[in-house]
Amino acid sequence: MKTDALRDIGRLLEGARVPYVVIGGHAVNVWLEPRFTADVDVTVRAGADEFEQLKQVFAPAGYMVAREHGVDLPSGPDFVRFVSADEVVIVELQAAKTEFQREVVRRGTPTEEGLRVATVEDLIVLKLIANRAKDRIDLEGLVRLPAVDWDYVERWALEWGVVDELHRLRAPTGT
Repeated sequence: MKTDALRDIGRLLEGARVPYVVIGGHAVNVWLEPRFTADVDVTVRAGADEFEQLKQVFAPAGYMVAREHGVDLPSGPDFVRFVSADEVVIVELQAAKTEFQREVVRRGTPTEEGLRVATVEDLIVLKLIANRAKDRIDLEGLVRLPAVDWDYVERWALEWGVVDELHRLRAPTGT
């Protein structure tokens, strides 16, 4: 995905005034050598009203709601997928409903493109939780980055029941 598309998404998210953080492949690409990723994954601190605001901001920019989950929940949707009019850009927003997700949003760090992205530590925990093949590849690089706050990672890995996988991942490198 082009940097200007990411910049535009950042402007839309900022314009909605909803706390957010980019997670997934685009966030990993900030910290490691970029790899292909087809969509932009975002965690937002949003309830029903904030998701409505996001829809109002994304619609004039040419994005349509392609899918929603949990729209009938009192707390608002769990997930909304936006697709650009040309169907090239996909933005997937998930609601920060757990303490960890809210912490990930709070800790987000800004990039040159104007996006707030997840920290290395939070990406490690998210990738451990997801545990797909592409996540394991991302983890191999993320755990080798310098100055990782391992106490923070360990705390959340323990909370989410993925601490054994974290230990296996770190063992060969001695980090």
